[in-house]
Amino acid sequence: MSLLRKLFERQKIRSATITLIGPPKAGKTTFVRYIETGKPVLEDMNTTLGIEIRRDKVEIDGWRLSAIDTGGQQLYQQTFWELAVQQANAVIFVIDSTVREETNPELYSLTREQFSYALDIIPESIPLLILLNKQDLKEMNPMSPQEAFQIFRNLPLHNRTLAYIPCSAKYGDGVEDALRWLVEKLQ
Repeated sequence: MSLLRKLFERQKIRSATITLIGPPKAGKTTFVRYIETGKPVLEDMNTTLGIEIRRDKVEIDGWRLSAIDTGGQQLYQQTFWELAVQQANAVIFVIDSTVREETNPELYSLTREQFSYALDIIPESIPLLILLNKQDLKEMNPMSPQEAFQIFRNLPLHNRTLAYIPCSAKYGDGVEDALRWLVEKLQ
């Protein structure tokens, strides 16, 4: 391939849609707000009710990414998640990494249930990023990628393009790593 052709191909902007799903209050909307503004999200975000297709697009490494933000409540899971996933080129499953079985068994169980449901509706061909949010809450001992892997290891993860990436959607730590992983997998 000629050098001119390589340069031309790098300049093309490609588009992709990222769908965010996960339990309520995990930080899906905070993540989207951070990538849209590039600034820390210090105010509390309103809970997403239903589905929100974001108008602002984010450009990274020659890709223009748009986001579909979904509500995490079970009512919306049943109604909107599948529709949002059908529009996606990649999915981010956002979890609150401070939720542990011993401290919040109900939310911990809901996270596992919702992740299991997500695996049923996300085609294996779509990259799946498990975003371990709220890493900034050090005093709450957020889980590591290895700990998250242990939580989900008994679920059918084979043949999936999958990563566990820790982040703080509020302050942006790890957000660029997450987006770069997605863009790499989209190529």
